[in-house]
Amino acid sequence: MMLSRVTSKTTFSAGRVVSTIHRTKVATSRGHSTLARGRHVAKSSLPGSAQWLLSSNNLPNAPSTGGIGRSCLGDGIGAGINAWSTCVRSAATFTITPMGSNRKNRSQSTAAVAEEEDGDLLHLTEGAAGRVTGTGGIDAKAHKEDWMINLGRDSGRINEWLTGPRSYEWYTGVHPSQCPGVCSDGALRSLPLPNLATVTRKAAREYFDNSWALYEVMFAGLNGEEPFYRPPVHGLRHPQIFYYGHTPCLYINKLRVSGVLEKPVNAYFESIFEVGVDEMLWDDMHKNDMVWPTVAEVHEYRKQVYETVVEAIETHPSLSDDGVLVNQEHPFWALFMGFEHERIHLETSSVLFRETPLHLVQTPHHWPPMHPSSKRSSLTTQPTESVDFPSNRMVSVSGSNVDLGKPADFPSYGWDNEYGERRVNVPDFQASENMVTNGEFFQFVTDGGYRNEKYWCDDGWAWRTHRNMKWPFFWEPSGPSGSNEYSLRAIFEVVPMQWDWPVDVNYYEAKAYCRWKAEKERTFRSYRLLTEAEHHLLRSKEHNLNAARQDP
Repeated sequence: MMLSRVTSKTTFSAGRVVSTIHRTKVATSRGHSTLARGRHVAKSSLPGSAQWLLSSNNLPNAPSTGGIGRSCLGDGIGAGINAWSTCVRSAATFTITPMGSNRKNRSQSTAAVAEEEDGDLLHLTEGAAGRVTGTGGIDAKAHKEDWMINLGRDSGRINEWLTGPRSYEWYTGVHPSQCPGVCSDGALRSLPLPNLATVTRKAAREYFDNSWALYEVMFAGLNGEEPFYRPPVHGLRHPQIFYYGHTPCLYINKLRVSGVLEKPVNAYFESIFEVGVDEMLWDDMHKNDMVWPTVAEVHEYRKQVYETVVEAIETHPSLSDDGVLVNQEHPFWALFMGFEHERIHLETSSVLFRETPLHLVQTPHHWPPMHPSSKRSSLTTQPTESVDFPSNRMVSVSGSNVDLGKPADFPSYGWDNEYGERRVNVPDFQASENMVTNGEFFQFVTDGGYRNEKYWCDDGWAWRTHRNMKWPFFWEPSGPSGSNEYSLRAIFEVVPMQWDWPVDVNYYEAKAYCRWKAEKERTFRSYRLLTEAEHHLLRSKEHNLNAARQDP
């Protein structure tokens, strides 16, 4: 993160400026967060890149990115918790009956697949407590949970297939070793965003193959059958089997809506995999306990979807070998929606991977290696500023007018909240030179920041106490309790704590850090998260909004 401070005395008659969401094709360096200081306050909803600011105003409790950090495939630094990710919802929803209409039926279903453990067959009672007992009187709620009904339905053959490195047959499209985007080191990386002013069949097919293979490489990182069905620890997302089937489902449903396809590939799958989670009260999280299709069944579905989409790209008359303009009126706008949607889930699912128990993940072949700094092992457990992580001085930034909004004719896919126009007048401010590092946040942790309610907003404190958080989620204790010694969890492995890497925390933790830092510095100014408009003023002229508009 970075820090900023307003140096002008500009006032606003409206009192508060609220910016629109905008995403450009140019990503910030590593996409991590920034702190800033200033009087100008605005909601910042830039997907995936929460920024930190200093301000004499408090940032309103409004939609903001949920993490200081963004998934970074190439360097392995990882992803922040993206609590406000863009999600596509179709009009139709479907009711799912999870393993019977009542607890008794659910218990019977679970008992039907209970396995023998140490020679004792476990039986689930029909009582409301759902207690499992064996000859030793074990309370097996800790051993058997509703979602486990999905495991071992084929005598272990699927689990064996999914354990260890994937075979060639795992990939339902082009194999990563032969896919557009494969590099000399064997790692598969993303192709550049297509220019929709001149889309050829070849370009559409290559970008589809690249997106599809990247997603399947990531899912090759699940080790065994269990991580496909185990719900995340926080219960706010579906198990990974849903996301394995969700992205192909969207391709089919949206291409049907646009008229490219006439019929479903698998109508049942295209209902249960259609709608994800938006963290709203009406989300059907009971789906986490349902009997899902097997991984083999979804794998076969992915094959069928891949072949269907490839045939559409190669034969539909609205595309050509010479290139056509694909805009919002073109039927293949839905295809590019599928690309962008798949890449959103490449990022958000990588966070779920990072939250999965370590023994249930593995680094897949063709996954880009982590940044070389991750291999540093002779690191202290008690970091020192300017030695183990850089000091974070304040840098002045000149204010300016910032025009937010994506032109309707911009030649890249965009979600509806990216369009429109809004001019934001940003006063002078100061921003921290660097992103806020693990080393800086360590000071907040060791000073009792997680124990002191005064630094937290009401919702943030409720979250912290509910989760019993004492340090960032991706920090893993590596010493005795109370020693404040930590390692760092990456997507597929645990590495020594890198004190000079940007910290990954959520919005509540970032806001608490801002209040703590203001108190420690004993100044009249307070810190806050960077606004979207201020974020754009930090970009170099080669990569800012004007540059993107002039050279798509």
